[in-house]
Amino acid sequence: MFPQQDKLFHLIAYGVLALLTINTLKYYLKPHKLVVSCSFVFCALYGLSDEWHQSFVAGREASALDWLADCSGALLALSAYRKIQRRPR
Repeated sequence: MFPQQDKLFHLIAYGVLALLTINTLKYYLKPHKLVVSCSFVFCALYGLSDEWHQSFVAGREASALDWLADCSGALLALSAYRKIQRRPR
């Protein structure tokens, strides 16, 4: 397809993970800012652990750019979620 397409896949996957995480945490945490913050931290740490685990797998390598794409995907999804939640109903 195109060079570095895996970064797009990371962005999408972690965006979905962030939305699933926020959907779960909103039932357990209040206020809303805490839910968003905890969702981002969870996604960032999960991405970091995923990259660390890849460093032990033959044929795979850990990449800071992959982790940055993970964090960016989570941040974009959570930003969109907050913007939608702020709209007047």
